[in-house]
Amino acid sequence: MDISITTNFRRSSFTVGGSQVNRIRSATVSVTVVLAGLLCQPVAHAEDTVTYDIFSDTVGELAGVEYRDTSGKHLLEGVPLPWSLTVPVVDATSPTADGAELRADWRPNFRTAATVARVLQGHFVTVRITKGNDVLCESILDLGNATCYGSVPHTPENESSPGNLP
Repeated sequence: MDISITTNFRRSSFTVGGSQVNRIRSATVSVTVVLAGLLCQPVAHAEDTVTYDIFSDTVGELAGVEYRDTSGKHLLEGVPLPWSLTVPVVDATSPTADGAELRADWRPNFRTAATVARVLQGHFVTVRITKGNDVLCESILDLGNATCYGSVPHTPENESSPGNLP
């Protein structure tokens, strides 16, 4: 068996039987780095697509609509009804900022409890979030504002609420 040690200023190598130990070391380090890179890749989560719907038979325009998509929250003012928008969200049913969220506000500018209750009584608005054919949330209210969250499955108990059947 031929064993020799060669040392110079730039490189040290240890040769055993004609193969260099530093070549094996380099190959081992390279394989380790490649495997570590493959194992540490982030897990991708595909986006969900949701449709936000707001409609009413008695309210023609909303003071504001607030919704969430992958870029954050958005506020639209003076929105005519019916209104519908399909957007991507990170995870439709997430309770965090990644989830689907829809708010409608149709309260008058004069906001005293007695006035709002008297003016809005019977003026129902429906807000709904769907993902494909699945209704994630639906709320029918005559209070002046309504919200839906993809993380909180909600459907109206009385599906025959006056003036709001699709």
